[in-house]
Amino acid sequence: MRKASNLNWADTPFGGARRPFADRTSLLAAFSVTATDSSPAAAAAVYLPLPRARSLTVTDTTVRFGFHALAAEEPAETPAVVASVDALLVQARRQAAILAGHRLGDQLAALTAVGTGQATRGIAAVRDAWHGQPLERGVARLHDTSSQPGPATLADICAGYDLHTLPAEFPPAGTDPTTPQILRQHVTYALAIALIAARNADHYQWDALHLDAIVDAAAWDQLTYLPPRIP
Repeated sequence: MRKASNLNWADTPFGGARRPFADRTSLLAAFSVTATDSSPAAAAAVYLPLPRARSLTVTDTTVRFGFHALAAEEPAETPAVVASVDALLVQARRQAAILAGHRLGDQLAALTAVGTGQATRGIAAVRDAWHGQPLERGVARLHDTSSQPGPATLADICAGYDLHTLPAEFPPAGTDPTTPQILRQHVTYALAIALIAARNADHYQWDALHLDAIVDAAAWDQLTYLPPRIP
């Protein structure tokens, strides 16, 4: 399994003095997940700091975010991806202010379908809440970027928010993407979801943003070179 992250803490953006955001800063967590019978599982979680008092105006050079991204390189590594996504969702559900996704409930159902039946309390709780089960008190409120009427893709929705350079289809037909490309695409998708959710919650605003430029600035060293494989 391959991992990439621009975070300076060991496992979580929510705890400890080492996190790069100011203490007590509320965070929005956004997830992008894929899993099918024909391709290995992959996912990314993006974290945006939420301003307290007023909406924050951002540009390509001022968006700050943290991310974890992971991808299996063979089917036998799928359980490790499932376990990592589950742990990230447990943290985000309990400690983020907002948990966002684009049809995330369906993505999580697909992820568990290709898993091996391991316990997934974080995935199960978020999946059930996404499909209409009442939220518990004290957990993150959910934001689904696909909640508007119609079968709009995430790329279609981004166009309406002046978020540019998100491909309408990944991978493009007839291509065999590398692991760094898969990780980068999930980070880009999760960042788009996070920004849309933050804008809809009146936390962020912008004139136009270019997702490729933002990801390059934050993660060029993590998504072009991969460290040695994690067993």
